[in-house]
Amino acid sequence: MCGRYTLTKPIKAVANYFSCLKIDLQFAPRYNIAPGQVLPVVLSIQGKPELKGFRWGLVPRWAAGKKAFKPLINARAETIHEKPSFKDSFRTQRCLIPADGFIEWKKQGNGKTPHYISMKNQALFAFAGLWSETPTEGEPLRSYAVVTTEANSILQSIHHRMPVILSQNTCEDWLSPSNTPEELQKLLVPLHSDKMEVRPLSSMINSAKNDVPECLSLPPESTLF
Repeated sequence: MCGRYTLTKPIKAVANYFSCLKIDLQFAPRYNIAPGQVLPVVLSIQGKPELKGFRWGLVPRWAAGKKAFKPLINARAETIHEKPSFKDSFRTQRCLIPADGFIEWKKQGNGKTPHYISMKNQALFAFAGLWSETPTEGEPLRSYAVVTTEANSILQSIHHRMPVILSQNTCEDWLSPSNTPEELQKLLVPLHSDKMEVRPLSSMINSAKNDVPECLSLPPESTLF
């Protein structure tokens, strides 16, 4: 699962990482990203990557006007080729979701402790994503979901799922319209644990209203995994 993440790098650094020449949004560093917000995604437009602002929480095109439909923040890698909410997007509307970390909560006693998962070198990376464009009375709603897979060894004690993290050299493969579903499925695997680190966070991150650097501060007497 992925219900919160971070993107603390400047938007120009994000654009450079993904070789985006066009940036179609305003963005400031974010320390506690939550569903329902408009955030950067990378699309392939005529074969060139572009940064755009879409809302986190995918609403399929066929759900237009259905007020009871709950936006989908995650899509299971194992079933995106067959689920009605995702199968069309999997075929033709894939995206990259820039991030530099994500948050997961571990059950401990009667409560849950937030943990921050990032690369050991604190580098940018991309979640595999799906997007959709849904008709509305005004501008179409453009929304996305994070693709998830089974957790790797470093995360199994915290949660049984994790977002699919693409290496920089597989980002183009995920966006490419020429790859078959079978080829795409091969990309949807857990990232190796040796590239990642996990550390506990203070309870400040629990509220989505908090979005400041202090959200990523360590609690007292904390250690790295």
